[in-house]
Amino acid sequence: MNPLQSAPAGNNTPIRIQPNRAGLVRACALGALLAGGAAMQAAPPTPVEILQFKPKQEGISPSMPKSGDESSCKVELIKGQDKGSGWLLRDTSGQPLRRFFDTNDDNKSDVRSYYQDGIEIYREIDSNFDGTTDQYRWFNGAGSRWGIDANGDGTIDTWQVISPEELSQEMVRALSARDQARFNALLLNANDLKQMGLNPDKAAIWADKVAGAAGRFSQAAGKLPAGAIGWLHLELGVPQCLPADQIGSRYDLIRHRRGTILLDLAGKTEWLQTGEMVQVGAAWRVVEGPALGALTEEDPTLTAGTRPLGKLDFDKDPDLRKMVEDLGALDRQIAQGSPTPKQHMARADLLAKIAGKLKPEDRDPWLRQIADSLSSAAQGPNNTGDPAAMNRLLELATELVKANPGTPLTGYVVFRQMQAEYSIRLMKPGEDFSKVQQDWIGKLTQFVSTYPTADDTADALIQLGMVSEFMGKPSDAKNWYQQVGKNFAGKPQALKAAGAIRRLNSDGQPYALSGVSLDGTGANFDMGQVQGKVLVVYFWASWNNQTVGDFAKLKLIAESYKAKGMELVTVNCDQTAAEGLGVMKRTPIPGIHLHQPGGLDGKLCTEWGLMVLPHLVVVGKDGKVASGNAQLATLEEDVNKLTK
Repeated sequence: MNPLQSAPAGNNTPIRIQPNRAGLVRACALGALLAGGAAMQAAPPTPVEILQFKPKQEGISPSMPKSGDESSCKVELIKGQDKGSGWLLRDTSGQPLRRFFDTNDDNKSDVRSYYQDGIEIYREIDSNFDGTTDQYRWFNGAGSRWGIDANGDGTIDTWQVISPEELSQEMVRALSARDQARFNALLLNANDLKQMGLNPDKAAIWADKVAGAAGRFSQAAGKLPAGAIGWLHLELGVPQCLPADQIGSRYDLIRHRRGTILLDLAGKTEWLQTGEMVQVGAAWRVVEGPALGALTEEDPTLTAGTRPLGKLDFDKDPDLRKMVEDLGALDRQIAQGSPTPKQHMARADLLAKIAGKLKPEDRDPWLRQIADSLSSAAQGPNNTGDPAAMNRLLELATELVKANPGTPLTGYVVFRQMQAEYSIRLMKPGEDFSKVQQDWIGKLTQFVSTYPTADDTADALIQLGMVSEFMGKPSDAKNWYQQVGKNFAGKPQALKAAGAIRRLNSDGQPYALSGVSLDGTGANFDMGQVQGKVLVVYFWASWNNQTVGDFAKLKLIAESYKAKGMELVTVNCDQTAAEGLGVMKRTPIPGIHLHQPGGLDGKLCTEWGLMVLPHLVVVGKDGKVASGNAQLATLEEDVNKLTK
């Protein structure tokens, strides 16, 4: 009997070969992989045999050969770089269809890959080589999920990687199936709390928030009609950064106060609130659990960027369903790569059609999205935007100013029109930079006066402070930052503004810096390690192209003045240390190298009020700041004075 006949579609069980029996050529089954020269002597499994195996997780649609073409597909033996071997199935045009691989030469396939249009979209992994799949990964057009199945029963127990959009889709699948276990895999758990480094009291507070999630899931599921529930769209506001010292965590925490999901209920729509979501590592987690229905303006937890959403009735307007489905498809395309102005314009067109079919009181969130899409299309990558988008955005802003002056929606659209115009002018050849900055200060000043409580006013005040700093007006900058703290206390921008004021007043003040080594050893740094030395602190991130050139200059200065008592400390602000290490390995420089996760929203950047990277600080031998806003062009001169 062909061993494949005992392996039904989706079976986890690997199929071993019978190496010394008659019929070896056909007994080399799909799951069995011969190592070394023996594999070369065995005939591969047939394409039909390989295609019997199906993905264990739902929603995967790998490519299949045309009916009748199966026998014309090719099965190739593939070898690993150091060890391992496997089979690769190609279609008649040469594109990959399946790849089953044995990574540890134990004659069992432990990695099974499925392809769509020649690109891998899904993979099943037996990571501990016990013959049972325990990890599932989605790639490229299928998404970014990475699920862990600890007991190998085919059900994902927790997610190592999952985006907010994919989390919301999983939540809808769980509700549709009334599957409590599937929902539990999305919840913040004990391992997450441990990873966050919370003390027992703080961990108990977060655990209490999660405790009621299962009940809310059951309530929401009970209110939904029986039958399939479709996911159509997810609305999110701007994510918030909760500083580590505020929540008692090892790291700053990124969260969405809530997301709003548009559900398809057999032709009609309903809104579902996700509740609070937080990011732990590369995975988003549910904290509170779902609740059915739209938000109301009276909701005290309503946050910027999240507004009441009107229901869509597909029965009354069947075309509306097609528009929403097209919007979801376009959003997935945009998320997969580098979106073009054309795609953003197409998104704005779709949103405008949807908004046009709604009551005026239900258009707010859709008009905001239109403004976002037009702004992105107007700017484009490397200033390759569509001028027509800028014109449409200006028309929308002008129309709202006339019809609804001073409202939050109008402020939202006007601010995006201003930002797009400013960005385009900055990149335009021949523009007077000083004039552009002066004009920007004028527009921002008018905005914060006209819209004192708008969603973007805190950011506008921060930008006023930033531009004032660039223009060499520190007193003006402090005034703007003080307004942020006064008018938006408790907001993340207020913490950043307080840090900026601290930085602008830092010259002559004792400097405090601590952190963890970039190399992943866990070594800690404090100022006692550089006592009595001139300290140059360089904050940087791998995504800033200026860093490589700066490293070359910093290396020369560090090597020239080390004997005179100078020490270089770099603080990498990438989300992960690996990103910073990659740059450091390519362009190594002497010094002490630290890592602070969270980018410009990280703890050190917030405490120091850093608005842009890179940033330089120079500290004297007495441990006091000599220059809180040092410039690389004059750094050697600064160091030379301090080391004499």
